[in-house]
Amino acid sequence: MSTESDLIKDHAVDWLDREAVVHRKGHQNVQARRYVLTRAGEQSIEIMIIVKGTHLQLWCETGAIDRMTGASLGGEFRHGSETYQPDKNGKIQYGRHSGLKVMDKLHRGDAWRFVPKTIGELDRILDVVTGRTVT
Repeated sequence: MSTESDLIKDHAVDWLDREAVVHRKGHQNVQARRYVLTRAGEQSIEIMIIVKGTHLQLWCETGAIDRMTGASLGGEFRHGSETYQPDKNGKIQYGRHSGLKVMDKLHRGDAWRFVPKTIGELDRILDVVTGRTVT
């Protein structure tokens, strides 16, 4: 039997495969899947799911969700300015998942990072990202 985290990942992949198009850079091996989501009457947004350990991370551009809504959905606002930071030795390090590096906007832009714990949470996030629902 699948664990809840497997069900969340499968649901996210099914949903994005159906509702979005694969990003021009394609998916990254088994850990990350890159997409572009077209929203009615609005600019398309980049969205990516990453499976690290047992938790799915969903990253999207901040333009998809306002700050109050993103926070209420459990999102972590990630400033683009913190993407490249010096490590303890002063060497500049990329501070996001490497799968984001080839994305046009998610590479360096402000982003939301979500770690949904249930399929219901994931659905609420995706509904808001698509503009179908406002919380």
